[in-house]
Amino acid sequence: MANADSINQTVRPAADVPASIGVAVLVGNEVTRRGLESILTDLSGVAEVSYHQGVAEAQAALATGRFDVLLVTSSAGRAALSVAGGGARILVLVDDGSGVQELFGAAARPPDGIVLLADLTPDGLAEALHRTATGQIHVPDRLARELMDQARVELSTPVHPARLTARESEAMGLMAEGMSNKQIAGRLGISSHGAKRLVASLMLKLGSPNRTAAVVNAIKSGLVR
Repeated sequence: MANADSINQTVRPAADVPASIGVAVLVGNEVTRRGLESILTDLSGVAEVSYHQGVAEAQAALATGRFDVLLVTSSAGRAALSVAGGGARILVLVDDGSGVQELFGAAARPPDGIVLLADLTPDGLAEALHRTATGQIHVPDRLARELMDQARVELSTPVHPARLTARESEAMGLMAEGMSNKQIAGRLGISSHGAKRLVASLMLKLGSPNRTAAVVNAIKSGLVR
């Protein structure tokens, strides 16, 4: 079995994501579990679902490599955000937008997407799971606007944002729209490898471990408005 460090650093490339998604669910209470189970049971595109109440149990399941997404509920606690493995990406289900900023500082690898409980529907969850599994950023529009509004307030304090090239700025804007590397490549008229290098450069300049964190940091720095 891989150690914790190697597990946290392993992320399956978007091109390798299967048409049918494997989902591991880490829940904090039985009521939430039953609600998710009623949605996930017949959800199109989901091949396998497993439910876990403890971090160690979820870690062991992800180490099998059968799961593409770890769906974590906020009631499971911040420790749940340290769970990743087998290439799985993390999608967090939160009660509302409050406290979302803290999610990005709670673990070495922040979540790859967020779903609001108030907006949870079968179609909405299916879209969030697919976007997260394929490496796209999933953040509800309402929450994205709240993050941007908060960032504008924070920008009243002098900061020293990263300096981006014109092409990096274009790519950053497209990342903020939730586009994948392939979509960015098509929009900018470059190769997929070129888009991948641009995204990697942006993550490095913004000191971000993944795309979602890069977008949040760019918003905070005023690079995306």
